[in-house]
Amino acid sequence: MGATALKKSGTRKGKDSTDVSMSLVTTLWSMQAAAALTLAVLYGGVWTVDRRNLANLTLCIVALGMAGVARAEVGMMHAATAAEYGEWVRLCYLPVFFAVVGQVLFVHLYLGTGRRGLLVTIVGIRLLVLVGNFLTYPSFAWRGIGGLDHVQFLGEWVSVPGTVVLRPWHWLSVASCVLMVVFIADAALQLWRRGGVEERRKALVAAGGVGLPLAVTIVYAQAVLLGALRLPLLVTPSFLITIIVMAVELSRSLLLYRQTRQELEELRSELARAGRVTALGQLASALAHELSQPLGAILRNAEAAEIHLNNASPDLQELREIVSDIRKDDRRAGDVIEQMRALIKRRTLEMHPLPLNELVQDVILLVHSDAMARHVVLDCAVAPGLPMVAGDRVHLSQVLLNLIMNGMDAIQSSPASSSKRVVIEARSREEGKVEVAVTDSGPGVAPEIINKVFDPFYTTKSSGLGMGLPISRTIIEAHGGRLWAERAPSGRGLTFRFTLAEAQSAMP
Repeated sequence: MGATALKKSGTRKGKDSTDVSMSLVTTLWSMQAAAALTLAVLYGGVWTVDRRNLANLTLCIVALGMAGVARAEVGMMHAATAAEYGEWVRLCYLPVFFAVVGQVLFVHLYLGTGRRGLLVTIVGIRLLVLVGNFLTYPSFAWRGIGGLDHVQFLGEWVSVPGTVVLRPWHWLSVASCVLMVVFIADAALQLWRRGGVEERRKALVAAGGVGLPLAVTIVYAQAVLLGALRLPLLVTPSFLITIIVMAVELSRSLLLYRQTRQELEELRSELARAGRVTALGQLASALAHELSQPLGAILRNAEAAEIHLNNASPDLQELREIVSDIRKDDRRAGDVIEQMRALIKRRTLEMHPLPLNELVQDVILLVHSDAMARHVVLDCAVAPGLPMVAGDRVHLSQVLLNLIMNGMDAIQSSPASSSKRVVIEARSREEGKVEVAVTDSGPGVAPEIINKVFDPFYTTKSSGLGMGLPISRTIIEAHGGRLWAERAPSGRGLTFRFTLAEAQSAMP
């Protein structure tokens, strides 16, 4: 009688105190859910930007699952009846499914290890438990709840199950959790054995930040269900630790990725500059000829002007024409020098709307003397009314220069001068793209090595470095386009094609 009265008194005390201190549990669990949702939104957004990094998506899934579990746990602790408690347990299975599956997928993706057969088994068992949970009452693992008790937790009275009658297949759910711990430990061990400071650090993080909290939660949950502990059935603290660890690791990886990407961008810029300098070195004699012509013309015009000025009555109209010719030749020489300076200068990508026809003509102007010396005909076929493209003039000039020179090198073995031809074409394509093609009439290459020409240091030239085409592909990809090679339509020679995006602010 006294014990019963005490229990009832305790229950009344719990209900009375709920109005005063219930907010502590609600506030703490709401804060955990809010933190989880914030991380879910943040890393879900990161994943939408870079969808190749699926680890960010797994963190989003785990965080969403944790937020759902937190809400269910608050409902369980504040349940008024055993039936209500059972409904919250039933609803908790869905977010738990996403949280636990997300954890093992994160370990698999982040570490790059783990036995796939074991992973599939875990996901399959959890899916079976989830489906079975909604086909049974009150849940997959529980046959019934023998009333509710109330215990002190964080300064307030909360509901806990009195007696839980477990189903035989409850242990299937437990086994899936144990297999998760085994999977995580095995994946960490595999990475540890590979050696390396970073690999072993990641292995320790996965084992300690994901596997250990999960193992502790399994032991805690079973102790509560078997009556060894009179505490609420909680898994949110474990999930909170895990998503914090996941977030820290992914943030660290993101920072390292951005640093590495910046270093690669600087290296690409240096390689591109080296490629331009090499190309200008190959064109040295042609460029010297390009400069000698206007300089020689300036000298001859200056001598002619001097002769006219020595006359008693100089022909002013003739002198004006001579000065005009000098200006034209000066601008011509200045343009050649400016192009050389731009190609040699170290610079990053500067995207601007560019008229493709002018770009092609500028490059042809650079190489036409070399083409004449080699008896190569350069044909330009740019479609009229072509829209402007978004790109960097210097870098795109480098790509065209490299492709044209490669074409001229390829046809040196052609015996007949009439067959030495390089064709530069440009046309619009669908989806706001412009395609540029450079075709030579050389012997071509075997089909099995067409794609190899873009491999670094692969070259078919005796004096080549094998970096021109890899650099060109990198430049085009930095422009959001694609560069590829194929056999020429005539069946002889090679065609290199690349695409560029139309400029958003194209000029008429």
